[in-house]
Amino acid sequence: MAGNGVPKEIRRRLYVFARGVARPFSDSRRRQFLEDMVSGLVISGHVHLSKVARAIGDGRQNIHGVEKRLSGHLSSKHWDMSSVANDLLTRSAALVTDDSLIVADLTDLAKYWARVMEGLGRVKDGSDPEKRTAPGYAVFEAYVRVKRWQLFPLQLELLKTYSGAPTSENREILQFVGQIQQATGGKGTWVWDRGADRDELMLPWLHQELAFIVRQRGDRHVRLADGRTLAVTAAAAELKPPAWPRRWPRQGYTSCVEVWLPEDPEHPLLLVAHWRVREATPLMVLVSPKARRRGRRAEWFVKAYRRRWGVEDATWGIKQRFHLELFLVRRWRGIRRLLWLVAFAFFWLNLWGDERFERLRQALLHHPWRLPKEVTYLFDWLATIIQQSLHPRPTLTVAARSPSG
Repeated sequence: MAGNGVPKEIRRRLYVFARGVARPFSDSRRRQFLEDMVSGLVISGHVHLSKVARAIGDGRQNIHGVEKRLSGHLSSKHWDMSSVANDLLTRSAALVTDDSLIVADLTDLAKYWARVMEGLGRVKDGSDPEKRTAPGYAVFEAYVRVKRWQLFPLQLELLKTYSGAPTSENREILQFVGQIQQATGGKGTWVWDRGADRDELMLPWLHQELAFIVRQRGDRHVRLADGRTLAVTAAAAELKPPAWPRRWPRQGYTSCVEVWLPEDPEHPLLLVAHWRVREATPLMVLVSPKARRRGRRAEWFVKAYRRRWGVEDATWGIKQRFHLELFLVRRWRGIRRLLWLVAFAFFWLNLWGDERFERLRQALLHHPWRLPKEVTYLFDWLATIIQQSLHPRPTLTVAARSPSG
């Protein structure tokens, strides 16, 4: 390809994908809305409907008219868009295997200046250095890790409990996990941070035979094989060797022991403690029986937990790459739908890790505008250059490299 051939091919693939998202709907107006939103979110990199309208136009449309049309479909109560969320879950669940890691977390959408948004609650702003509480929404997010950097969203859902609904955070998390487990057929190993270290979550997961790895705060008590009941920190301290090795292992020192929860003596868990350096506080995780498969040693669970940080990359990609916290949608229904559409745009950008995108990916990676350094998070780079090359007013042009280039 030469000239504008690469952007043309990228645009074609994007619109083919967007039409696939819209295909199940019989109403042509709804199909056009979904196609415009998915492609417009990728091209604009922003959730403002005015920016989406500009991204899908050619400069001759009435931007305010297009924005009004998109807003009407997004908040309309006269159609059911839940099948889009189901389609997203089905597509991502198909990528989950027995060896896959499913990373999940809660994130926040802080709206400091919001006053009249439906269902507005109080959340802790994770991006604020002072960790203040702010008006906003809490979101449950779950992703399946594929290959080195791909993170395909399984669910991106608002939590109703922060908006005053008669439910609880734990109940909603259990519901979302159950939906994903049903879609994946129970495949994959869940990786959770310390926020999931609660009896209200771990005990049901053990009875449901969920494969999980949960980091420990240290105050939980566990029962050892000799009948003693100790705090996790005390049990981990007993895993220290009598004398540290003279030559410290490059990957740190890892040890493990079988333990039980006092409330559930039937399911043996594995307590894994890892010291990065001699005097550091150890990383402590509990591993469920379903996750303890053949070939998985203690070091594997430490490495799996560290890969949980991929959810932080995904959160950054979702919130910063699409400027998610800047949404202006006021209705609960519209906010949920916007989250689903952003998740689909994120899904398509992660497809660029597949072999079918190899030629286009190399054309972007070798663009002269890029600094000659290794890309640490490929999604971020690809999203940036795709937006800048597909916009109606592109800031750069992309051409395929010649065979000798």
